[in-house]
Amino acid sequence: MSDQTDDWHIGRKGRRWTGPEGLAKLERLPGRLELVHGKLCFSDEERWTLLAGLLENVGLDEVVQLGNVEDWQQAIAARATSKGKSPAPSAIRTPASHWNCRVIEFPSDEETWYAIHEVYYEHGIPVAYSGSPAAPGWTKDDGLDAGIDRLEKFREALWKPVLKVSTFEHIDAKAALLDKLGRMIEESGGNMDRVELSAWLEAWLAEPLPELNGAAPSQMLGSEKGRRQLESLLERMRGELPG
Repeated sequence: MSDQTDDWHIGRKGRRWTGPEGLAKLERLPGRLELVHGKLCFSDEERWTLLAGLLENVGLDEVVQLGNVEDWQQAIAARATSKGKSPAPSAIRTPASHWNCRVIEFPSDEETWYAIHEVYYEHGIPVAYSGSPAAPGWTKDDGLDAGIDRLEKFREALWKPVLKVSTFEHIDAKAALLDKLGRMIEESGGNMDRVELSAWLEAWLAEPLPELNGAAPSQMLGSEKGRRQLESLLERMRGELPG
């Protein structure tokens, strides 16, 4: 039987990520691996998330080939008898409204410019960004650890997909599509966190589709006709939606 932790589908056999689901889950994983105080990743939350992603890809049948069988049996027995429950990889939820550091592309006729900015999210949708690039500053009272944490956020931003200025256009249209997508999933008996659903939608909007003659759905957001076409396309995708 599969063990589903939040929206990680961890079972005996590994599974692949494709299309928007793959991009959305890649977005959740930590960036480049580094040793921090003798452990991989910057925090326990990042380690849990990385582990969950690997377990889903590889599958439990392969994982138990590592280590001693007796240790696995004892660990499973301990879990079965434990009164507590281990924290899930996504136990710490991203708040509905929050700021994050992201790389933004600024095209021009002369040269394309990239910079890390503070980006404001509403339910996972990037809706605004700081007027000036983010600076790695901290106070004396915060100490050097705050500086390291700030630089870590910059490093993570470099490994996430680059946002384009066009990402911040048609915010109302994206919010309406997100609402419709959430209702469709609920009507189908599914359930998905709105922040994660928004990440799926952003990835889907950026992917060229044969149904749109190779255009990306984001190109259709500027007109009422285009938005209706996207809603119809999502309706036809009911059986393939996440959640």
